[in-house]
Amino acid sequence: MADIYQPHDRLFRAVFSDAAEAASLLQAALPDTVREGFDWTTLTLDEGTFVDEALRESQSDLLYQVQHAGTGQPVSMYLLFEHQSSPDPWLRLRLLRYCCRIWEAERRDDPDRSELRPIVPVVFYQGPRGWNHSREFADLFPEAARSWPWVPRFAHELLDQTSLEPEAIGGGVKGRIAQLLMMVAFGRHVDAALDRAARWTLSLRQAEGGVDEFRRFLAYLAAVQDGDVVETFKEALERHGLELGGEIMTYAEELLAEGEARGEARGRAEGLIEGEQRGEQRAKVEVVEGLLRIGVAWEVIEAATGLTEASFQALKAQLPESDSGVAT
Repeated sequence: MADIYQPHDRLFRAVFSDAAEAASLLQAALPDTVREGFDWTTLTLDEGTFVDEALRESQSDLLYQVQHAGTGQPVSMYLLFEHQSSPDPWLRLRLLRYCCRIWEAERRDDPDRSELRPIVPVVFYQGPRGWNHSREFADLFPEAARSWPWVPRFAHELLDQTSLEPEAIGGGVKGRIAQLLMMVAFGRHVDAALDRAARWTLSLRQAEGGVDEFRRFLAYLAAVQDGDVVETFKEALERHGLELGGEIMTYAEELLAEGEARGEARGRAEGLIEGEQRGEQRAKVEVVEGLLRIGVAWEVIEAATGLTEASFQALKAQLPESDSGVAT
């Protein structure tokens, strides 16, 4: 059955760890100036994640390598999947930190290198509200300081899924279905997105591994929506000519039959997990605040706890005001 705790991340990583699906998504969604700059047939996936541990409930990431079309030089393509309840203006600061971790990893792997590999940061955003912040890092500084030569400059690319209609979704087959079902998960264009996802699912029927992919998508939908939505998806599949017989039908019926019980279990489990996680987060916050009160420097705190000042503030912001301790 589906993992009910991080279904968005698991679907994102399962689908877009496929370099062909990632290349199709990026070519379809990036601006022409970026899309035409790379040889997408050379895109490959690198292993690893660079996201702060405290933020892995709301972020996931994938790192690729691709050749620049003009020079043939290797470039890193860093895809950060963001699905918070609202856009975060400080995402740009975290992106810079993640890019620095990528460069540091490259230097560890190749101590003799004399140059850094360029990184194209791409934010893939899903949420209930559209992105409303600048993509320029320098805009985090006072306006009068933004032109100063020592202010870091970079901009991230943005794939804001909240602004798309179902018919505007691009990419490969699996990537389109994943994006459409994420649209459903966040309550946008539910009927139209399910109908279009059902039509794309038809092309998985004859593909190698298509049955397993279908099970993945059905399980994701069951993990993030109630039985009525799963039933609507099943009806859309049948309406478009996909006969849900045999093992697949049994699987769909199991998901539907267990939907209510699983929803109740999920609520109880998530409540327990949330309580445990909040307790762990509160403990981390209290430790850091205690160190700050006695004058411990941030570089010492980071070495001891793994939390930077920015990730500490992000962790603290996740707690209710009553749990967040004293201000630093």
